[in-house]
Amino acid sequence: MHTFKKLSIAVALAIGFAVAAPALVHAETETTVTVTKKHHYVYYPEHQIYFAPEAKVYYWRSGDKWESGATLPEPSRAYVTTGGVEIDLDVDRPYEKHEWVLAHYKDHRDHHDD
Repeated sequence: MHTFKKLSIAVALAIGFAVAAPALVHAETETTVTVTKKHHYVYYPEHQIYFAPEAKVYYWRSGDKWESGATLPEPSRAYVTTGGVEIDLDVDRPYEKHEWVLAHYKDHRDHHDD
């Protein structure tokens, strides 16, 4: 009877480990996926102006700082009638990646006269 009790305990432990092991392995191999939301902009490189079509917001340089609004200042409005580069960035404010945009679009020029 003593051997049967030891055998029963061993079987119960083996079943317990068999059930718990997949859960432990699964917990160790879980992968976290980070989804980064992309924001679409039209960038006008010659005048450093961005437009977010979905939000209908412009971003432009004013001296050493960036400004934003539903409309551009009057002198800048003529620059966004044609041309522009379609870009997607992972930031809410495109000027946060402006140095990256400059590096990747430095050779692009608006062609208003084409």
